[in-house]
Amino acid sequence: MKTMFRLLLISFSLGYCLSVFSATSISKVTYKWTDTNGIVQYTERPPKNIAYKKITVNTSGGKEITEVTAEEATNASSDSNNDVLDDMAAANKRNCTIAKQNMKVLSNIARIRVSDEKGENRVLTPEEKQTRIDETQKQIDIYCTDGNPDDK
Repeated sequence: MKTMFRLLLISFSLGYCLSVFSATSISKVTYKWTDTNGIVQYTERPPKNIAYKKITVNTSGGKEITEVTAEEATNASSDSNNDVLDDMAAANKRNCTIAKQNMKVLSNIARIRVSDEKGENRVLTPEEKQTRIDETQKQIDIYCTDGNPDDK
């Protein structure tokens, strides 16, 4: 009887601990900004000398947005000196792949559903779809430029 009680107590304790640890929120920070070509960018690192919004998304579903001015971005970029050309090349390659996938979806699917700010689904209008196609083509032109003619 005591052994059964101990096992029950241990299993409840373990279940409680697991629920506490799974309830803690893990957050991911993303930076949203518009580049000099007018294309909205989402990156894991803040841009240098450009105003951006810092978006923190928690796994629990919460979202926090912080706006940073160009002056603050300049100060932050001067504080951190991250010269990583390899990371930028990898990011460009990743962005190229994503842009091509987006273009394939936009070109091959007639009715595209998106979620609005309220989380409600709706279908893109033909004008919205064409705007997204144009933006995606700009992204392909920018990111898929490593000298390989097959990239475009």
